[in-house]
Amino acid sequence: MRLLFACLVSLFVFIGCAGEEKKQPEEKAPEVAKTAPAKPVPAKKAMPTRPADAKVFFAWPDDGAKVPPTFDMIFGAKGVDVVPAGTAPGDPTKGHHHVIVDAQAMGVGMVVPKDAQHIHYGKGQTGGQLTLSPGKHTLTLQFADAGHMSYGPALSQTINVEVVAMEKSPRVFFVEPADGAKVKSPVKMKFGIEGMTVRPAGEAPLEKTSGHHHIIVDGKAIPLGGTVGMGAKSIHYGKGQTEAELALEKGKHTLTMQFADGAHRSYGAKLSTTITVEVE
Repeated sequence: MRLLFACLVSLFVFIGCAGEEKKQPEEKAPEVAKTAPAKPVPAKKAMPTRPADAKVFFAWPDDGAKVPPTFDMIFGAKGVDVVPAGTAPGDPTKGHHHVIVDAQAMGVGMVVPKDAQHIHYGKGQTGGQLTLSPGKHTLTLQFADAGHMSYGPALSQTINVEVVAMEKSPRVFFVEPADGAKVKSPVKMKFGIEGMTVRPAGEAPLEKTSGHHHIIVDGKAIPLGGTVGMGAKSIHYGKGQTEAELALEKGKHTLTMQFADGAHRSYGAKLSTTITVEVE
């Protein structure tokens, strides 16, 4: 009897366990969150890499120069070509100049605005004229691409200038002889000037409000910033002379008076004048 009872108990336990196993829920796989496929992010337009040796600079005026209220500028460039705006987009070897007044160079890829403080030279100019109020100013030459996007500080230069107030606009002229005059050799000359100070050569070369006279015989005015040569037909009056005599052969000649700074660098055609004389 005891053996039969033990067998029955074992049978009931087995059936109960089997039932409990059937009641266990099936394990489900974790659900994956449903998300929209990621859209491709467009890459930012990178500025083309500039040539390693490229640079831009002011050829005129010099850093620290004193200038009249209206003055000329010459822009220099090395390792890049100056072309009009809109030309050759994407070409890192080409671009055009801008002058930024009293502000720093612009970051790479920034578009240079166009206003009174940011002057565009989008026609491919390599120089220009600027009028500023008396006092100290900074001038930043900024090179930019076809779309006026800055090449950054690496393709810029900043100089300091001091604008000096002037009563008269600068000009030079012959007091004598008169244009078309018949003269005898040696020709007596008197040099006239307004708005500038006559100083001997070597003095204050950074002052673009002073300088000295030169006479070029049968030649043309020297471009702005060019050095006036010395020779039989290019005479220096570096002691600050305002009168002189010049021996000339018989016949017609042109005399070009050229004013230049303390380093003999020409103020250009604007500070020159030419007359014709006939030596009898």
